[in-house]
Amino acid sequence: MTFLPCDKRVSIKPGQTVLDVALSNGVELDHSCGGMGSCTTCRVFVESPLENLSERTDLERERAEERGFLENERLACQLEAMDEMVVRID
Repeated sequence: MTFLPCDKRVSIKPGQTVLDVALSNGVELDHSCGGMGSCTTCRVFVESPLENLSERTDLERERAEERGFLENERLACQLEAMDEMVVRID
């Protein structure tokens, strides 16, 4: 998995969220609510691949609708990491 803009490529373990991967690899990613999905500070943009992403959880779906997220805007604490995933942190 690759994090942008730092261009850091890291390995993942099955079942990890994007937030888990970031934190375990020293990638800075805000998460004010501690990864509970309530604050949206861990929002990332999935650059690729967009197909086969994990479904939004009910909580993430609510937050996305409230804030008008684009299809590729996801909460890192709710999104399951994939090996070839590229995410941009703003």
